[in-house]
Amino acid sequence: MFMADPAADPVLTGDDIIAEILRNADASLFKVRYTTLVPSVFNVYLNRRDYDQIASVASFVAREAKQALRERLDALNAASKPSSVARKLGLAGQAVEYKVLGGEFAVEFHADSEERLGRGEIEIYSELGSAGEAEIGSGAMTTFITRRPSESTGTAAAAVTSRPATSGNQPGALAYIRYDDRDGAKTFPVTKTLTVIGRGGKSFWVDLRLEGPSDVSREHCRLRHDPASGRFFLKDVSQYGTTVNGERIPSSMERREGAEPVDRNIESPLPPRARVGLAEVVFFDFEAAGTE
Repeated sequence: MFMADPAADPVLTGDDIIAEILRNADASLFKVRYTTLVPSVFNVYLNRRDYDQIASVASFVAREAKQALRERLDALNAASKPSSVARKLGLAGQAVEYKVLGGEFAVEFHADSEERLGRGEIEIYSELGSAGEAEIGSGAMTTFITRRPSESTGTAAAAVTSRPATSGNQPGALAYIRYDDRDGAKTFPVTKTLTVIGRGGKSFWVDLRLEGPSDVSREHCRLRHDPASGRFFLKDVSQYGTTVNGERIPSSMERREGAEPVDRNIESPLPPRARVGLAEVVFFDFEAAGTE
């Protein structure tokens, strides 16, 4: 057991790591038609000093992480089942099954040998299945990446880790988000298949951090690009809603009193050009690259 120096760099807890693994799993759900796949393989990269500090308990953290993932999987499946009232009224639709290829989760920890990660930072590469899993063919090795910056730098960490907004177009961008803040007009190039948008915060990492009142959730919505079709989809994970061209889109979150919110993985198609509102108090303009 090591004794942390209060004046030293922040030390990660096992709960920090597990929370980020769950966030990666939520962000990396892969919807088919009647099934939604949950990543089964999680490779967690840590700063070498952080890795050395948890190495002796890594197997224990991995075991609890897998337990938390199984509980999240059970909660997703429970939430997707129609209620007894809906069944009686004949309103029950096709329940979506959430599943893991191979039926088991795998969690492994690695030291960042390239020295890219600072103290307290976590980078996770997750995959839908192992290389030997043939159930969905070549797509089984689809990789999703999330990164949580250190909380020690607070707001500055979000600014440094998030890609900066620019004043013009950027080669290779999939789309552009244009908005105004206290410094004037900004353009944010969308370069990833998943972009998290919100107010951000010490425990809420976002790709695009927008200024606004507390009505705007720290993680408000998620913009996803489908490489196969080229289309964009928007998922509302907020408390007070998201609008597209003035119309409120369905919330992806199911909230029950006394229970943790459950992400039902509901997305709404996003037109090539759209005006998006966060809680009807903060707005941005979305434009897919190449839109005439």
